[in-house]
Amino acid sequence: MSYILVLIAGVSWGLIGVFTKAIDALGFTEMQMLFVKGVLAAAVLFLITFFKDRSQLKLKSWKDLRYFVGTGIISFTFFSWAYMKAVNLTSLGVAAVLLYTAPTFVMLFSILLVGEKMTKTKGIVLLMTFGGCILVTGLLEGGASFTWQGIAIGLASGVGYALYSIFGTYAIRAGYGSLTISFYTFLTAALTMAFLVEPRAVVSQISEMGQWPLAISFSLLTTVVPYLCYTKGLSGLPASKASVTATIEPVVAAVLGILVFQESASMGKLTGIVLVLASVIVMSRTEQK
Repeated sequence: MSYILVLIAGVSWGLIGVFTKAIDALGFTEMQMLFVKGVLAAAVLFLITFFKDRSQLKLKSWKDLRYFVGTGIISFTFFSWAYMKAVNLTSLGVAAVLLYTAPTFVMLFSILLVGEKMTKTKGIVLLMTFGGCILVTGLLEGGASFTWQGIAIGLASGVGYALYSIFGTYAIRAGYGSLTISFYTFLTAALTMAFLVEPRAVVSQISEMGQWPLAISFSLLTTVVPYLCYTKGLSGLPASKASVTATIEPVVAAVLGILVFQESASMGKLTGIVLVLASVIVMSRTEQK
């Protein structure tokens, strides 16, 4: 059952690209829909935490908000915007694979900031990730329909995603649980994005266009549902196995891109996807040992 829950989480995250395409077609910006997503996700998580264990809503110190500025603003807001932007500039499959360079960036940050040693396995992982990205972006095939800007923003989403692990680790060491971290992550993200968009205009536009079902589905299916499923799945699986199982996300995104949006599926790109996913699996198994 735990594997099924984690698979559901991965599939749900893989739907982000489809929602992004639909949102862009309606004329909404990435930041506008992320604002709505952040508000709705924070509200749902508040209710869950309040009725489950309201003590988790308390901060041990106001200084600890710095951790959630990291997870909510520097990481979640940045990488979510970059990922959705990359989807529009490249394709669902390419953006998802570039996002999944995050574990490699975590490894690099650990070597540079924490002092972990560079090993042969880590070197192989770096080469696999780099080679996979080159192949999946189609740089060697010619006639690419996307730009260096899209690739750069896609890689930036991976960096932002990786930073969540760094800031999240500090929050965990400070004694905070997953519900607390998630709630304050979305709260700080929503408050920040409120200054980057015009909240009243966004709400009015969604209402006038009758797109609340889309906004609510986007928030629930790509944030609340996968979070709850993944967290529940962790109760019956080691974190390393859960993270590997969740790598179905870029596969789902790539398949949906091919089937729904007729994106190209060359042998080079498929090989690149396999290389990036394999690098995540190799690294997870190494960490487990």
